[in-house]
Amino acid sequence: MSDIFFLVLRRLRTPLIFLICVYAVATLGMTLIPGVDPNGEPWRMGFFHAFYFVSFMGTTIGFGELPYPFTDFQRGWVLVCIYTSVIAWLYSIGTVLKLAQDETFINAVAQRAFKLSIKRIDRPFHIICGYGETGQLIVTGLSELGIQAVIIDLHSERLHSLKLEELSVPAIVLSGDITNPDNLLAAGINHPCCRGVIAVTQEDHTNLQIAVASKLVNPDMPVICRSEIQDEADNMASFGTDAIVNPYLIFGRRLSLLTTNPALHRIHNWFINQHSAEHINERITHEGLPGGNWIICGYGRFGKAVKHYSDDQHIEMTIVDIDPEASGAPKGSIIGRGTEANTLIEAGIKSASVIVAASDDDANNLSILITAKQLNSDIVTIGHVSQESNNILFMHAKYDYIMRRSQVVANEVLTIISRPLVTKFLQYSYSLSHSATDDLITEICRLTNDNDPVTWRLVIDANGAPAILQFIDSQQSLTIEQVSSNTKLPGTEGIPLLLLRGGMSHLLPDPSMPLKLGDELLFCGRRNRTLLAQKLRDNIELIDSLYNQNRHHIPLLRWLKRRKQFKSVD
Repeated sequence: MSDIFFLVLRRLRTPLIFLICVYAVATLGMTLIPGVDPNGEPWRMGFFHAFYFVSFMGTTIGFGELPYPFTDFQRGWVLVCIYTSVIAWLYSIGTVLKLAQDETFINAVAQRAFKLSIKRIDRPFHIICGYGETGQLIVTGLSELGIQAVIIDLHSERLHSLKLEELSVPAIVLSGDITNPDNLLAAGINHPCCRGVIAVTQEDHTNLQIAVASKLVNPDMPVICRSEIQDEADNMASFGTDAIVNPYLIFGRRLSLLTTNPALHRIHNWFINQHSAEHINERITHEGLPGGNWIICGYGRFGKAVKHYSDDQHIEMTIVDIDPEASGAPKGSIIGRGTEANTLIEAGIKSASVIVAASDDDANNLSILITAKQLNSDIVTIGHVSQESNNILFMHAKYDYIMRRSQVVANEVLTIISRPLVTKFLQYSYSLSHSATDDLITEICRLTNDNDPVTWRLVIDANGAPAILQFIDSQQSLTIEQVSSNTKLPGTEGIPLLLLRGGMSHLLPDPSMPLKLGDELLFCGRRNRTLLAQKLRDNIELIDSLYNQNRHHIPLLRWLKRRKQFKSVD
């Protein structure tokens, strides 16, 4: 607050001195110029009466001559003072208006308001560094989850667009240098409610600087960074960055799943894209991507990621690039953009099964699709969207699978933040056999009536499941199966996907395993339905009815019986 106060004083110093001098001279003149009282005797104003008169003279159009009618000399002096004071006030007011538009003053006021907003936060929040397309998707997702977002971005015009967003949890914004540690401190990186820093700018090196600064300022603060360059990602990892999100590698793995295990890709698609659904042809979801010859147009970061994961599947690849030597494309690559028919024909488009438009130019990618479809109407098309605003064009072009870079990053980050057990489940799911994956999909489809499932986490502790913990503490056993389903409560079934116990993860845990203090369970169930585990976690009466043969309908008798049982155990 003091910096704003002194800034105002510095800018208003000259007009204030001028205004004070005008009032001082006017007051002095009124005391020196003699007047006449009703008896015709000479009379002079005192300083108090003179200052009083000059004060309302300078701000009032109509006034009386107090306490007696003025002489001509007094009226002449008043005329001089009126015009002088008007000029002084206009000069002062103009300076104030100019100060209100001064960028330094505006930034100082904004930073002061920002710091006060951070101090008032009483709920968990995340610091978002960079409010581009990816940042917008993440902030929207956090708002839907009821999580506060604190945004830092150098471009104030991006932050102004937040006023048009209808967020259920309004974000707190600061326009400033993202890499400046002072801004991270102002954003609350040491605040007890801060849960993590998310760096999702377009520049990998900027994200690296944010990661380094965050870990040096607060080593225990979780940091999630976006990185598309492996060298920068390795550098981030060396500083202890908790999660590094590379959209190209993520999407490359998803394409690999579509060729080797489409069923597992379907599971990943269910659990990752709960914030914004990706565009994919239903036929590909169920049948997967065909083998044969693939054509990759553009050998940048995306094209290299696709080829890296496809090499493991022994798929024949034909690379089309405008400068194969500069991009590091393998020998035998074809020179061109892929927008020309003769280039695609040379690449074998008529016998190819899949074409990937992997360039960074959205217009070229759309042109590649149109040309490829004209030459081979049966080919599967995969497109890369660089600018999120162009996604609507790709959807109208009817790409079979669209890679939206910003969406991939946002969904991955939101999954890590809001559903850490889902992240672990997806990591371990690669070990599932084809038959186990098919069985899991069959079970999920049966449970949800072929609709998309939702996930839910159960934590066995005093806050997460007090009733279940009380039941377990009474030395009575309660298994995973008993909190997953019960014939007396149809429609509340849930499928246990993962059990985290003592740092060990159990994928698709045995339903007969008894629950223990500290267990974390991941369930999936039907959307808009309350799971049995949700009903049991804080309802000891329901647990009594289902598993303790406590069938008394009168609450007092139920409580007495439960109390008696607990005492007998002790």
